[in-house]
Amino acid sequence: MRNAKIVCTIGPASDDRDTIRDLAAAGMSVVRLNASHGTTDHRETVIERARAVDAEIDEPLAVMVDLKGPEVRTAEIDEPIAIAEGSTVTFAEADDATPERIGLTHSIAAAGPGDTVLLDDGRIECRVDGVDGDSVTATVVSGGELGSRMGVNLPGVAIDVDLITPEDEAELDLAARTDADFVAASFVRDADDVYTIADELEARGGDDIPIVAKIERAGAVENLEGIVDAADGVMVARGDLGVECPLEDVPVIQKRIIRTCVNEGVPVITATEMLDSMVASRRPTRAEASDVANAVLDGTDAVMLSGETAIGDDPVNVVETMDRIVRQVEGSDEYAETREQRVPTADEGSRTEALARSARYLARDIGASTIVAVSESGFTARKTAMFRPGVPVVATTPDDRVRRQLALSWGVRPVLSEYAHDMETILDNAVDAALDTGGAESGDTLVVLSGMLTEFEGTNTTNTLKVHVAAETLVTGKAVVTGHTAAPVYRLTDGALDEVPSGSIVALGPGFEGEFTGDLDAIAGIIDAREGMTGYPVIPSR
Repeated sequence: MRNAKIVCTIGPASDDRDTIRDLAAAGMSVVRLNASHGTTDHRETVIERARAVDAEIDEPLAVMVDLKGPEVRTAEIDEPIAIAEGSTVTFAEADDATPERIGLTHSIAAAGPGDTVLLDDGRIECRVDGVDGDSVTATVVSGGELGSRMGVNLPGVAIDVDLITPEDEAELDLAARTDADFVAASFVRDADDVYTIADELEARGGDDIPIVAKIERAGAVENLEGIVDAADGVMVARGDLGVECPLEDVPVIQKRIIRTCVNEGVPVITATEMLDSMVASRRPTRAEASDVANAVLDGTDAVMLSGETAIGDDPVNVVETMDRIVRQVEGSDEYAETREQRVPTADEGSRTEALARSARYLARDIGASTIVAVSESGFTARKTAMFRPGVPVVATTPDDRVRRQLALSWGVRPVLSEYAHDMETILDNAVDAALDTGGAESGDTLVVLSGMLTEFEGTNTTNTLKVHVAAETLVTGKAVVTGHTAAPVYRLTDGALDEVPSGSIVALGPGFEGEFTGDLDAIAGIIDAREGMTGYPVIPSR
């Protein structure tokens, strides 16, 4: 399986049910809905389509609602306009735009002479000359073609826009109403912003929706540790980050964010222009392929596609291409070496982290094929992924929502497993689920890790680690005594135990009519193929 997951932005080129299904088949794990475009009603329709696809396929398909946040955008226009270098433009809050007067969604009157105004991820650059009320006059330093609703950035300038806009409130209502799997929070500045959005979700009944904090501003980079601690996930949003910070700083910032998230066990998404040329091209550039590869080598949990799948000519081909690049990197010696060299340390006070890290090395040292993480809330599975084991992590959970949310975590294959009222049955069900879904095969050595199971409060079921040999159920029957045993099976035809290897399980065929002779204590168990619970073998068994 592929370790790094793929997040796809859904738009006009991909929002029908058939294309969503094809994208999932090509490797998409998370549907991203960008609230900066389209309508809330349409996003609700797309969520319904994504849920229908999730019900049809084996792998989970999660949904992320990405809030607009306190952003500034240019007005909506029908056709692009040409902004000439050296010309003078006026920015004001308005619903239209011309080459001389560009309407914005919010005033930028907080800017001052000499400040820089960047449009469309910095493709157009202007220098502020003066401010008159709510209007800002600027000279175009670098011109270009300006499309509809392009992003506006003013590096170093604090724009007076509420963290949660009325449009965001509608999207939070949508997320809570549709049980979205993630909400991405735009332009967060610090941990308090994350908590504010969490409070708004809780007020709507969405307190169990994980929040992905988007790192887009220099201030957020400075407060990175606090944001990572507060959020359930992080996105390296390189578009705005690349215009808010010096361009040459972005690669190192990206690596720092990924490393911080991996060390804390927080899923991290690397986003923006990863395969941007494929919006109109069948093949990516070599630089784009290297960009994806480096994010994977850095240890990112997921890579994200934006315009490539939202408005691109061939969204499915883009995902297939991304999938091939990621798999090729993950199959390399360089990837394996990097993964072994960068294993985080376990937090001193966390037993779950200590055992998850132990499971990683135990699986490597005994040649296990899979780590099975029994995870009611997803916490244990995410902690297991944190240590980037060299084998797949099959996470079993009785909660379908947790199954979808784990679709974002590195190396995790989430599957549903029936709940039970005793620990032994839960572990057996988890192994059976891994076998049934192809996560493991009969005869495989597995490392099984279980986290805190709240149903068993007061019992010793927290943080269990065991080595298990997976086996398929060949036959079932009724037991006349309690207990478990595992041993070679020896077929017995006449009842003579002298030839039976010591410690074996004796199997009696349907035609057996004899009696046992020899040492019954030398055998481990009896399997009787005949019907009924009162035959002769029951007597010595008891």
